[in-house]
Amino acid sequence: MKTQKRTKKSKSNKGLILTFGYGNRKNHDQFLEYLDKYQVNFVIDVRISPRAWSYNWHRNKLQEVCETHNVQYISKTALGNTSGKQNWIPPDREEAEFALQEVAELAEKGTVLLLCAEMNFQRCHRTDVASQLNQLISNSQIEHLE
Repeated sequence: MKTQKRTKKSKSNKGLILTFGYGNRKNHDQFLEYLDKYQVNFVIDVRISPRAWSYNWHRNKLQEVCETHNVQYISKTALGNTSGKQNWIPPDREEAEFALQEVAELAEKGTVLLLCAEMNFQRCHRTDVASQLNQLISNSQIEHLE
C-alpha cells in the first residue's frame, strides 16, 4: 500500500475517540488507512508494555510510522491492563485517572485513536478506557475500528 504524508489536519473530528487493535496484522496498511480516513491527530498506545511479537507494533516503530504521517504517538502505560482480560484493571488507579485526563485534553484538540493488541474490541480493555474518556469529554463519540 502506497502511503502519502499528510500535511493538513481537519479539526472537525474533535472529541472523536477511535479504538483499534492490531491483532495478528503483519503490516500497518489498515492502521494507516484509518489514520488518513479519520484524520487522526494522536495515537494513544494503551498497552501496559508497548512491545509486540512483530517489530512493526513496537513503540519505536509505531512512533516512526506516526511521525511520517504527521500523527503524534503517545505511549500511556498507565492505561494498560493488568488483568489480562477484558476488564480493565490499571497498574495504578491514580496514575490512570491522571492519564485519562491528559488524553481527554488531547481529544478536545483533535481525534484520538486508542491502540492495543487485541483485535476484538469486545474482548479488550480499550473499550473501558474509551468509555471513561467519553465521560470526561463533552460532545464526544466512540468508534471501534476493526
